[in-house]
Amino acid sequence: MVLEFVGMMPYSRASVYIRNKIRRIPSITRHDQTRSTIPAISGFADFVLAHREEILQSWIAAVDKHPDISTSDNLTYSQLLDHLPELCTELAALLKQPNAQEIKREARQDARAHGWKRWRQGYKLEELIREICLIRRSFNDTWVKAFAAVDVRFDFDAQNAARRVGECFFDNVIIEATVQFVEEHQEAVRQLNVGPKPSAVGNAEFLQRITHLLREPLGPLLLGLEVLLREEALSSRGVEMIRLLQRGVNKEAEAIEEVLRSIES
Repeated sequence: MVLEFVGMMPYSRASVYIRNKIRRIPSITRHDQTRSTIPAISGFADFVLAHREEILQSWIAAVDKHPDISTSDNLTYSQLLDHLPELCTELAALLKQPNAQEIKREARQDARAHGWKRWRQGYKLEELIREICLIRRSFNDTWVKAFAAVDVRFDFDAQNAARRVGECFFDNVIIEATVQFVEEHQEAVRQLNVGPKPSAVGNAEFLQRITHLLREPLGPLLLGLEVLLREEALSSRGVEMIRLLQRGVNKEAEAIEEVLRSIES
């Protein structure tokens, strides 16, 4: 009978020993990589804060020149900025502390405030979504690379880790801003439904025009939600929220149709 030996150990025992050693190597490597990226990502956060004004200018430029965000043409630079400075600062803070719940809470509030303001400024939902997607792309494609060019510690692993933080951050910004935007539209519909019935033909015609104006954005709203669902970086929670919004918009459409039927009857 022939027995195979590896380093004076039977083959079966040796293979188990080697496999166990190999299994431990990746986890150690990943742990070491995580620890080694922390200083580099922290340095990137400082870079973002130091260059915040330039970053904001690049974000606004990307939004303002995009042909599918026509509403921005009617707004000043300050109006376009809105809550973007606060969001940029919060992004930098999360790069340093990705699990900081207080920072995440503030970011959610600012994202909702941004969605509220864009509604007031006359944005369409698809414009709001596209705006945030453009800003996210600018952050990942321009500023991650800009810091990598000046700091050798910001290597491939560190860049990927920073991008993951950014993707999660902008994912939540899109969700919160979109939710607030749609809630504003829903409130406008509710106010219309609880209003007094028109008592004259002139009032009926006026109310009919207002109702049509409220119904008009619903198509783009649903289209914008479909575009958002195709975002690869969207989390499972984000998908659930968008599905909920779609159901809400469809209910609004039904409510508006009821108002129109009551006016015409």
